[in-house]
Amino acid sequence: MTANIDSLNAQMAAKIAKESQVGMGRSSLFAIARQPHNTGSKSYVSLGVAPTHDDDDFASQQKVEYENSYRMEPATRFVPEKVRPILIETLEKELENMEYEPVLCSMQSKSIAQEIKLRVKALNYARFKIVCLVNIGEKRDQDVRLGSRCLWDSSRDNFACASYENPYIYATATVYAIYYE
Repeated sequence: MTANIDSLNAQMAAKIAKESQVGMGRSSLFAIARQPHNTGSKSYVSLGVAPTHDDDDFASQQKVEYENSYRMEPATRFVPEKVRPILIETLEKELENMEYEPVLCSMQSKSIAQEIKLRVKALNYARFKIVCLVNIGEKRDQDVRLGSRCLWDSSRDNFACASYENPYIYATATVYAIYYE
């Protein structure tokens, strides 16, 4: 009986493999041939410097699960006026005499976002999810408009924003604090 099941499984696997080679079978994420990315533009793809988790602590951290407290209001509210000086100080310190280099600015924006996030978390806003976004761009004769849309509770959630510019670059930093019960 098990020999019949094994032979049926082998036949089914061979059929699927044959159909995927011909292109008539079910598609799979892994069966799709990679297409070259050619849009004709000269822009850099930011995934080339995507963050990696090389930290040993990252792999060893276990998720902490809390019991329900049924607390619907935060003990301390997120105060943007306390966070804004952190944003301004960090942007000025990190970008003071920097010129625009696409790959360097991409890595720098990630490191600035991480530093801001750590400094804001040090303010001990308990039960708030802190999200930090940093954008760095080249100053040329153009206008830039950044916007964001979020689904949140306006009575509990908040954000802080700051910008910086020098003769070569502009930068914006935004910190979102989302309360979770």
